[in-house]
Amino acid sequence: MKIECTIDGKRILLTVNSNKPLNSILMEDVEQSNFNAKCSDGNCGNCVVLLNDTAVLSCLIPAFRLRNAHVLTFEGYRRTRFWHDIERAYEDAKSHPCPLCHASKTLIFESLLRTIGKTEEKESTDSNLDDEAVVKELGLNRCMCLEANEIIEIFNSAANYRRRRRVRRN
Repeated sequence: MKIECTIDGKRILLTVNSNKPLNSILMEDVEQSNFNAKCSDGNCGNCVVLLNDTAVLSCLIPAFRLRNAHVLTFEGYRRTRFWHDIERAYEDAKSHPCPLCHASKTLIFESLLRTIGKTEEKESTDSNLDDEAVVKELGLNRCMCLEANEIIEIFNSAANYRRRRRVRRN
């Protein structure tokens, strides 16, 4: 099956089995050197990527769902200006995810920030996710290295950085 999609800002044409999981495509066909999530059942949550701005487990996404999609891996995300908002939030909270889940949790935070950013632009108001929703979404990654209060503090700090960035842009 031929599938055209965008991965880390590069438009590519893949020829793969329609059921091949995205994590395998990233490791084998796109040769993402830093992507090494090898699970296939969604149990660990360490294979998170952004698919059309939504955090998903790449091991559960079949190739046919990639048609005309935009995929952002952690490697690609680190090259964006938005990466610094979350890294500064980790520093502010004096909490960091462990090395195993750092990439996945960072992308989940980014997905949440993009969600509230779209909501704020549509409604022209300040929109927040409640703390429970933030903690629940971070549960996509099963690692317990951060406690709920740390997750909330990191998210709120990153959201403040993102709001300031939008205000400066406008």
